[in-house]
Amino acid sequence: MAKVPIADRLKIRIVERGFYKGFNPTVSLISKLIIMLLVLALVANPTGAADQLQELKAVTLSLFSAWYINLLGIFVVVSAALVVLPVSGRLKLGKPSDVPEYSTQSWLSMMICAGIGIGILVFSVSEPVSHSISNPDILAGGTDGDVITSALRFTFLHWGISAWSCYAIVALALGLNCHGNDQPMTMRSALVPLFGARLEGWLGNGVDILSILAIIAGITTTIVLGLEQICSGLSVLTGSTFFADFAGDPPLVALLTAMLVALSIVTTSILSGVDRGVKWISNLGLLVAFGVLFVFLLTGPVGRLLAGLVEAGLAYLRHLPTEMFIVYGASSDPPGPEQARWQADWTIFYWAWWIAFAPFVGLFLARISRGRTVREFILGAVIAPTLMCFLWFAVLGGSALLLEADGIAEGSILGAPHAMRIYQTLDLALDPIAATIMKGVIVFLFLILIVASTSAAIIAIKSIGASGAVVAETPLHSMIWAVVIAGIAGAVMAVGGVSSVRDTMIVGAVPFSGIMALMLLSILRIVLKARASSAAVDGTAGPDFRT
Repeated sequence: MAKVPIADRLKIRIVERGFYKGFNPTVSLISKLIIMLLVLALVANPTGAADQLQELKAVTLSLFSAWYINLLGIFVVVSAALVVLPVSGRLKLGKPSDVPEYSTQSWLSMMICAGIGIGILVFSVSEPVSHSISNPDILAGGTDGDVITSALRFTFLHWGISAWSCYAIVALALGLNCHGNDQPMTMRSALVPLFGARLEGWLGNGVDILSILAIIAGITTTIVLGLEQICSGLSVLTGSTFFADFAGDPPLVALLTAMLVALSIVTTSILSGVDRGVKWISNLGLLVAFGVLFVFLLTGPVGRLLAGLVEAGLAYLRHLPTEMFIVYGASSDPPGPEQARWQADWTIFYWAWWIAFAPFVGLFLARISRGRTVREFILGAVIAPTLMCFLWFAVLGGSALLLEADGIAEGSILGAPHAMRIYQTLDLALDPIAATIMKGVIVFLFLILIVASTSAAIIAIKSIGASGAVVAETPLHSMIWAVVIAGIAGAVMAVGGVSSVRDTMIVGAVPFSGIMALMLLSILRIVLKARASSAAVDGTAGPDFRT
């Protein structure tokens, strides 16, 4: 690779007056234009768009399934390697003299908060239950241990080290370059060691635009999945078919109504200011989420739930080295095709979702981690949120699985529609009054998490649109982005309902996955340079990796 000078801070065009004062108009305008053109195309021909989306999904799965699987597998391997490298204990996300801005306790708490997104509630019961019915082990004719352990193990696969290594890679690339080399806190800065000043122009604009589009794809998925759960919960609470039909599927009008309510609250949250609005909503969501977790712990068989957590966790670690690189072949003999379909429906979808959310979460993790060493950062950013996710699924999902295993549910949870399973579990685990109250709390929590995630996503999008510059409160820009997000979410739902969101995610994450691969190379170049510099100081200089 050609040597690229990176001596100076990137000079990115920011306008100083007018509506886009403080922003990079190229990034902001082109991002909006692409999304609105996509909305118009979807609305103009929903049937044709649905067919094309299916074709794009098929092509993406054919060409990029192995890419998704191997990319996240490599992220895990690199993260583990960085932890054990001696230089990682000295190299900081910042200058050598920088100290952490937050105490370790506060920092780890914020790391865990980053893991409390709407997906962890959407799939809390549904995913473990689904994996108890079908997973690669079951399709192959057996399981490693009992069905509960197998179901939780595959759930842990999707919510564990792979997901958080994905976020850590983006955060590391940003932290090392932005805190360490005084680059602006925007996505293009993560690639400075590879491309240098070339990122000041269209190359850098393209990186930032693709990052915004990835965030939009991720937050759209979050919103639609959350709206489905809200409508299903309201249907259970009210008995009205307006919110969901007898099969448990919310009609489009109910989803759009719920979306308008949620995005109205999002706008109010952002207009009230970050401190008073977004932070307050986020803290409330965290408090309610932990309240839900404690209710399940207090009302369930705690010993069995924690034993299931340990057994599934050990099984996950035992299988991770091979499972994170497995690509099931759709053209092979049975059960290969069935396993490939399962992998497309679950693993590929999740990997695409994590990739799409990586610029959003990675930006947050980088911001709060100045002064941490590479080793300390990886351990905190990967291990703490992973343990939180494992506990959450072992308790909520484990409760549902034990109700079925003990014969109490009699198949009612297994047979319930995806969005109804958590509510069915509450009916069986609690008395009627407590179950009704908790259903209301769950619906409220879904709403809070939609508002918190969307508000934070809009702030991240604005930050990238401003090329990392400090942006003053710009309520109108926030409202415009809320409308843009509502437009794409509504258009996707109109094309194919909730199910079309998965297809959109699998296709939409491909471009940013390429940027993430470059970020990995950027990190390695910085680490190798630091290692060479350290060796030179020690009198054992190796190859010169100077940029």
